[in-house]
Amino acid sequence: MKPQEEKKKGFWAKFAYKELSRIDKVQDGEELFLLSDDEVAALKKIRVNTFIKAGSAGALGVLLLFMPYYIFGETLFPMNHIWLPIYDGYVDVEISFLAYSLVLVMLEIWFLTYVNIKAVAGICNACGYPNSADKNYENNLNALISVGLEKKQKQLESIGINPYEGLSPTGVVIFQIVLRLKATVSGILFKLLVKKALGRYAMRAVIDLAGIPVYAFWNIWGARTVMNEARIRVMAPPLIRRCTEILYDEQKNNPEFTRVLYDTLQLISESKRSFHYNHFLLSVTLLERFGIEIKEEPPYNDDFLEEIPGYSEQTQDAIQKLFVFGVMIDGKLSRREKKAIRYLTEKGVLKYTEAEIKQWSQDYFNGKGIEAFFTA
Repeated sequence: MKPQEEKKKGFWAKFAYKELSRIDKVQDGEELFLLSDDEVAALKKIRVNTFIKAGSAGALGVLLLFMPYYIFGETLFPMNHIWLPIYDGYVDVEISFLAYSLVLVMLEIWFLTYVNIKAVAGICNACGYPNSADKNYENNLNALISVGLEKKQKQLESIGINPYEGLSPTGVVIFQIVLRLKATVSGILFKLLVKKALGRYAMRAVIDLAGIPVYAFWNIWGARTVMNEARIRVMAPPLIRRCTEILYDEQKNNPEFTRVLYDTLQLISESKRSFHYNHFLLSVTLLERFGIEIKEEPPYNDDFLEEIPGYSEQTQDAIQKLFVFGVMIDGKLSRREKKAIRYLTEKGVLKYTEAEIKQWSQDYFNGKGIEAFFTA
């Protein structure tokens, strides 16, 4: 069975698996989520090196695309006259230039994928993760591989939690498209600004090459996102186990909380509007610890938020503790999550302030731990 599964993996998935499964040292517990000075220095070095490589790839991509075009012109990239029956006429298309552009894009994507995987592997080596003795080792490893390959994971669907609950199908499509248009749109806008600034003296070559800082920036931004994601996935498991045990000790004899656990996890997911592995791991760990059957299509309680103030004080305390922990473990507070925090505060559900939650989230990302949250 294993050989067949191995064959199904693509080249980059196999490469990522090889890089991420050979960790020199293993850490667990506080060693994993509390970063030492040496680990911070190692992570900073990985970050700087990755930024240089990603930014250089973006700049070099633009140079390699346009320099031959303006130096050799139609000698290398002749204009082709293509007949379009619908248009009932000819259109001028530089087919060879388009093909050359596509080759460069593919080469850049391959290089950036390599850089991302090496960065994720470097972060794992610096922090000593994942631990092969962990029962979730394969899940954790595959989650890190997905980070390096910039693939979305949707394990939450397998346990019946949907971050897009409440959004129409059209809304989901628009939400995803907007996330993918940033680089192209910003590149076009930047070129328009350059053209506006230089006026009629602007040469096309200058305008095209003006895209260098834009594409370098977005490559660096993408690499930063990958490294941040790898970092928070590395540090989350021991904190998730600790939060689960605290909640279980406090709520194991409270059937009311057990009954609304699924609804609380769904509330966290909706506040994120994204499939996140840390939330999946938190959900699975909690559901298993409380002995709750995992369902692919559990019923959603649309009125849960309004019902929270009516629950017992013990249940409310658990809901708010779990909600705050859940929004923190992706390493940042999004605008949507801040809005949800303010709304829950107005409803009298949260006793923590937005400033406290933001500080705990930053402490978690910076490897300082969140002891202040657990003892609050």
